[in-house]
Formats: sequence, C-alpha cells, structure tokens
Amino acid sequence: MTYNILLGGHRGVPLHDLVRTVAPDVLLVNESPKRPLLWRRDSERLARLWGMRYVTGGRTAGSNLILVRGPVEVRWSSARRLRQPRFEPRRGIAVAQLRVRGTLLGVVGCHLSLVPERRRREMTEVLAATDGLRGPVVLAGDLNETETGAAWRAARDHGFADPGSDAWPTFPSDQPQRRIDALLVRGALTVLTHGDPGVPLELQAAASDHRGVLAEIDLRGPR
Repeated sequence: MTYNILLGGHRGVPLHDLVRTVAPDVLLVNESPKRPLLWRRDSERLARLWGMRYVTGGRTAGSNLILVRGPVEVRWSSARRLRQPRFEPRRGIAVAQLRVRGTLLGVVGCHLSLVPERRRREMTEVLAATDGLRGPVVLAGDLNETETGAAWRAARDHGFADPGSDAWPTFPSDQPQRRIDALLVRGALTVLTHGDPGVPLELQAAASDHRGVLAEIDLRGPR
C-alpha cells in the first residue's frame, strides 16, 4: 500500500484505524514524521501503533517511509534526500530490498515536487534507485501529477506497468478528482487487485487528504 498520511499523520485516530484495518504487509508512506531529532522516534511510534516494523526513511528520505509486517524480511535498505531549492519542501527516496517467503521483492517510495521540471529530474533519480534491486519491483508514492504526466511516462519507459485506472482517483480524499498516487510494478509478478483499500470512504476522507492505493500481489509471477 502507498499512502500520503498528511503532515506526519496529524489526523490521528482515523488514520490509525484505517491502517490497522487494511493491515498491509508493506506500507510506503509519504509525509511521514520529520521533526528534527524526533522524526525517528515518531516514525517508530507509528509503526508500533499500526502493528508494523520500521525499515527505513523519515526525515532522511524527505519524509518517505517504508514499514513492513509479518513474514516480510528486510535484506537491506537505504534512504536519501533529493536536492531542492532553499525553503522548498523536503523530497527524497526510500528503498528496501525485501524477501517474502523466499522470493525477493524491491520497493521504492517517493514523493515528487509540485513543479513539473523538478518532477522530471526527481523521477530520473528515483528510477536509478530501482536498478540496484533484485526480483520484481514496486515503485510507489505521491507523484503530484496524473498518469499523463512526464514522471509516469518515464516510469513506463523504464519498464514499469501501471495496473491502476481512473476508477480509483486519490485526491482530494473527500471528493477525489485526480489519480496522483501511483503504485507501479515491474518484473515477474501478478497484480490481483489494485486501488481501493476496502475501508469506508468516510474513514478515508477523515484519515488524510489523500486516499491510499492498495495492491494485492502474487509474487509467483504470471501463470
């Protein structure tokens, strides 16, 4: 699941109820806690509240965060910020090489700029980060543009497929009109479902200004 939780998750109870109800095995978070000196503690607190484990990210990844639960093992992880003009919001990349019941899976989380020219440059760096991963790869996050944008096209040109559709717009959560949150895939896997996390729309509107995107993935590949 990929989810922009809005300013570190400040809406509190509705957000916690939503994530615990959905219970994703892998969660890629945008706008995770980023308070200086306290971001790691706050990120780990969210993980505990949601019954998950902290992997990487937070302030060091431009407020992108990766959490896992259950049988998901972490082989390695990394986080880095993307250079931004002064006084602009933090941007970055969170990367993890995972293994699920013996099968490798790479995941990359990102949150791109509001400025089109910067989005294109940032996506180039995000895609470069996917190249060191083994097995199928999931690239997810708030791209701040719809699927006709340059960042989406660059991902498709890099081998990523978009299993989603406009049937699940993600922003704004109370009256969604645009699909700007992506969960893209590459490699030998099968996407069984994609989009609606399956919780009441009222809860999604209360939890964040974005709707989450949930994908059920079979790592055994096409059959």
